[in-house]
Amino acid sequence: MILGFILFVLLGTLAAVGVLAAFGRTARSREGTFSGGALSFLGSASLSSFILVAAFLIAGSWSNINTARGHTFDESRALNAAYTDADTTTRPLLTRYVTSVIDGEWATMSHGDADPATWSDLDAVRAHVEALPAANPSRAQELTDLASVYTTRQIRLADTQASLPAPLYPALIGAGLLVLLYAPIAGLTFHLRESIALGLVGAVVGFGIYLVLHMTHPYTGPVHVTPVAYTQSLARFAQLSAG
Repeated sequence: MILGFILFVLLGTLAAVGVLAAFGRTARSREGTFSGGALSFLGSASLSSFILVAAFLIAGSWSNINTARGHTFDESRALNAAYTDADTTTRPLLTRYVTSVIDGEWATMSHGDADPATWSDLDAVRAHVEALPAANPSRAQELTDLASVYTTRQIRLADTQASLPAPLYPALIGAGLLVLLYAPIAGLTFHLRESIALGLVGAVVGFGIYLVLHMTHPYTGPVHVTPVAYTQSLARFAQLSAG
């Protein structure tokens, strides 16, 4: 896949140079001067390239984050239903599991891993329910609810592997450098006013690259999924126990 990206980048470069070699032999091109239209086209093309890659990465990363956040609330709803139907001996085990997700597993998910101790806590809930007498009226419903918890948990853990095509990140950095290099190549000189203007452009480009590179994972970076769904479940558990 990466070799395919590189191949098509090289083909695009050769095509552009070939077009220039074929049609760029006017007197103005031989003298090394540019028309206003040419400068505008090159500037717009370089900026649009950066915007295109950055927008694709931001939109894709934001979609992954929102999807992962939605899946945490799916599990939270399954846990609330399980707690509602659980008997008094099962409820403390469900609370222990949710607490383990918040305090233990959330940190490991940032590395794309599940917490074995949290798995054990959920397995302990199922083992306890399976050990209940068959005549217990809530046993069958509790097992059904736990199946939903297991399913939504697996989906949440799968979100830790969400990613976008790796070649897009060096492409973003390359497009950002192209935006900054275009100005001096097109003839911008080193004076105070021009330096301030290009410096502001560089600041925007740098911020865009930083933001994209820190949105690569749903559970890390300045914009990430928090365990708010599970803290809400604990609050709901307390309400149900009090009622």
